[in-house]
Amino acid sequence: MTSATSATAAPSSDGGRKDFNVAVVGGGIGGLTLAIGLHDRGVPVHIFESASKFAEIGAGIAIGPNAQNALQRLGLYESFLQFADFPSRNLFFQWRMGEGEEQRLLSETICKQYGMASIHRAELLDTFVKRMPTELCSFGKRLKDIQQPESAEGKVRITFEDGSTHDADLVIGCDGIHSRVRGALDRATAGPSAVAGSDSLVWSGSWAYRGLIPRERFVAALGKEKGEFYADTAQMLLAKDSHVLIFPIHGGKTVNIVAFRTDRSRWPQRTPFPKGEAWIQETSKEELMRDFANYSSDVVKMVECIDKPSKWALHQVVPSLTSYINGRVIVAGDAAHGGVPHQGAMAGQAIEDALFLSNLLSHPRVKAQNLTQALGAYDRIRVPRANRVLESSLEAGDTYEFRGVAADDPAKLGEHLVERFDHIWDYDLDKEKQQMEEWLDANL
Repeated sequence: MTSATSATAAPSSDGGRKDFNVAVVGGGIGGLTLAIGLHDRGVPVHIFESASKFAEIGAGIAIGPNAQNALQRLGLYESFLQFADFPSRNLFFQWRMGEGEEQRLLSETICKQYGMASIHRAELLDTFVKRMPTELCSFGKRLKDIQQPESAEGKVRITFEDGSTHDADLVIGCDGIHSRVRGALDRATAGPSAVAGSDSLVWSGSWAYRGLIPRERFVAALGKEKGEFYADTAQMLLAKDSHVLIFPIHGGKTVNIVAFRTDRSRWPQRTPFPKGEAWIQETSKEELMRDFANYSSDVVKMVECIDKPSKWALHQVVPSLTSYINGRVIVAGDAAHGGVPHQGAMAGQAIEDALFLSNLLSHPRVKAQNLTQALGAYDRIRVPRANRVLESSLEAGDTYEFRGVAADDPAKLGEHLVERFDHIWDYDLDKEKQQMEEWLDANL
């Protein structure tokens, strides 16, 4: 493959022309958002995706106010709105006891400003794909190796399994929680060539059963009154060592169900995932129903709507990375701070990373000669923020499953959940950008 060093430099945010180029490895939501942000700000960029096309697996995801704010600053908010659902506008979730026929309401968590949106992963990706020039995207590129430059003027070389190579001044790994690029950080002492595998990824002990249910079927299973209420209102139903969430997507035509079950014997011992087992497994309806038989009859009916259940092993980057940088190779999004999805915040953190790196790399002070030094701002500002969200997501799962805050007092638990997410949603992106400016002024 021709090196990206031949790419024509584009004007940066100050109207100048950048003298360095970026390779983004991974074309999921985080990688594509970052590539668009860099391209729109005049930073030469090329994105490499291992699949044959841009595609997301999974189902519905939540996009909180902080992430929507970041999308607005990236110029992607209008595209996002084409497919986003705001089922109850400002409602995040109603929190209910999953056991007991009355499904006792504990509290509601309300979002401010933008409200809480839900969207299917594939729809979100599809809206962004149109913003990225096709000539800046390469597919079927599964990473094999990364070699750091041998001199300050050299390039990072990335090699793919098809034998092709690409040279770039900076490589950003956005290749998800099972990141190969993260291996270059984990094995920082292994020499100039390091990739594949990650010592930081641990199975949380939790499985998630996922299902997308047509609204008509969901309503029929519960009866018209209950079915329409639950189909339109995001719910989190809680029990010991398990919880079930539901929310609408596809303009309310589909109900997204995710049912979580945790084996506490495997955490916090950092148990590796059983060798040879697939992280996504087809499973039987009988196993699914057995895991949630303790729930109320209404919740059992909801879960029973999942005809062909699959279960996903949930992983966490543990311990949290203290740096997202190794030379001129960095990681972002789930590759840097992937974890359990219990706060609906992981996609949002990838989007925040994309905004920060787009602003940093397009900054007029940042040039090829000080690029490595400039990356220090990313570590200084984004590591504490993203790691706090990562760690609190794990804590949230414990809380929902009566292993954390107010485990023996549902009323106090409900009070706690009302404001638990403020530190995520109220994050000040203007202040973050100001901190970046101050760091660059002091260090470049």
